Amino acid sequence: MNKNSEQLSYFGAFITFLSGLSWSDLASIFGILFGLATLLIGWYYKQKEYELKKLAIEKELVHEKDSN
Repeated sequence: MNKNSEQLSYFGAFITFLSGLSWSDLASIFGILFGLATLLIGWYYKQKEYELKKLAIEKELVHEKDSN
């Protein structure tokens, strides 16, 4: 029973916080979150691209070494 009342207290505090925000506040928060998500996704895929390029160069070097 104590756990439920604790969860309800946190939920109530969260709802109270949200009700105090204006639409422009919410738009700013979501804009920042979407911008951060875009940055992280771009970084992740750029890292994958670099890894694939590195593997291709290593394969090319091994192939050149084997053919000589």
